Amino acid sequence: LITGIVKKWDSLKGWGFIEGDDGQDYFAHTSKVRPGQVLRSGLKVKFDSFETSRGSEAENISLY
Repeated sequence: LITGIVKKWDSLKGWGFIEGDDGQDYFAHTSKVRPGQVLRSGLKVKFDSFETSRGSEAENISLY
């Protein structure tokens, strides 16, 4: 489990980036946010990560 801050979030496009407390940036998509949770820039979140050909992505994202 990783914690971090939503660095940038575009609610119209449904994606953004989370800056992990480990210093790494993670791509975040609205489909990976837990039901009932709403993201916006500046919120503290917790999440799991997985690697893709484009880099690290967050999943199971919820408010912390």
